[in-house]
Amino acid sequence: MRPVWRMGAVLLSLLLVSLSLSGCWNYTEVDDMAIVAGVAIDKNEDGKLLLTAEIVDTGGATGKSQAGYKMVSLSGDTMFEIVRDMISMTGKKLFWSHAKAIIFSEQAAREGLVKFIDWYSRDTETRSDVFIFVSGEKTAREVLNLNSTTESILSFELAQMMRDERYASIAPTVEIWDFIDKLESSGIHATAPVIHIHRKNGEKSERVAGTAVFLKDRMVGKLNGGETKTMLFIKNELRGGVLAVNDKRGKPAYSLEVVSNQTRLKPEMVDGRLRIQIHTLTKTGLDEVMTPEGFLQGESIPDIEQRAAEGLQADILALVHKMQQQYGVDIFGFGERLYDTHPRLWAQVKDRWPEMFADLEVSVKSKVIIQSTAKTSRAIRVGD
Repeated sequence: MRPVWRMGAVLLSLLLVSLSLSGCWNYTEVDDMAIVAGVAIDKNEDGKLLLTAEIVDTGGATGKSQAGYKMVSLSGDTMFEIVRDMISMTGKKLFWSHAKAIIFSEQAAREGLVKFIDWYSRDTETRSDVFIFVSGEKTAREVLNLNSTTESILSFELAQMMRDERYASIAPTVEIWDFIDKLESSGIHATAPVIHIHRKNGEKSERVAGTAVFLKDRMVGKLNGGETKTMLFIKNELRGGVLAVNDKRGKPAYSLEVVSNQTRLKPEMVDGRLRIQIHTLTKTGLDEVMTPEGFLQGESIPDIEQRAAEGLQADILALVHKMQQQYGVDIFGFGERLYDTHPRLWAQVKDRWPEMFADLEVSVKSKVIIQSTAKTSRAIRVGD
């Protein structure tokens, strides 16, 4: 009897699905929807919000190899007001479940993002896996308008770029749910990737590099691409990228491709003072030797490993000190780690964590291992 019961359950499920598909309840024709691929959010000179939506043109792609797009901009006092009023411009209700990117202007980010993302996180038709960015240009709209140059749906390209970001590791990958989670957490502050317009030979393209740093929901500063890579090392979020290593004379000579990295944070109390130890173990491959002499006389794999480790240690300490002294923002999650390992101690210090973080003693121990030298163990030697 059990197989018959299962078959009945399957048939009932199929019937319910077929009814929901064939009926009129909550059913919308594709031609009646304006499918939003991404949005840019700016502030007008009059202080109102300006929302620019990149909308997939489902009716204009006939005979083309890819879907078209159109841009719609409207200002207003609130996000919900703008979204609803856009119906008068598109003639269709905006459909948000395919949105891939939200770009905020720096002005909006510095004023605070909660008022912009509250509607998005609350609405039932939006998705929490949309990627967020802060514009490195004057406005967010000019970045989104790059699609007029590339003739493609920029928001979809940005989503793919962020999925592949682990190969470069010069920008954090942040979805809106993660950003909100950081805002609501104690012991760690939020970050977002910075997107720029890259200009070369008269052509423009998008480039994601660097990090916007937030105190609560307000942007307070930026990190460049190199500092971002160091941040990802500390947060144990590095999945790839390149370590450039100088030779003994201090000149660029070697490129190490990061195969894997493991970072451990160990908070401890020493003589009544909080201290945190950072340990990194990075496995790499030697992918480039930029010298025709090959390895210099006396140079060895252990020498390169040691120099790479020393450089990484210096970068980590420099970034930690910058965040302590310049911004006072714990983007690394030191407080969060303290809560995980010493919850009672965290309960005592969490209300004064900004002051504790600024005075935190940090030590770093890095180890870099070169596992392989790619396809060859020697450098190209130039003949006489």
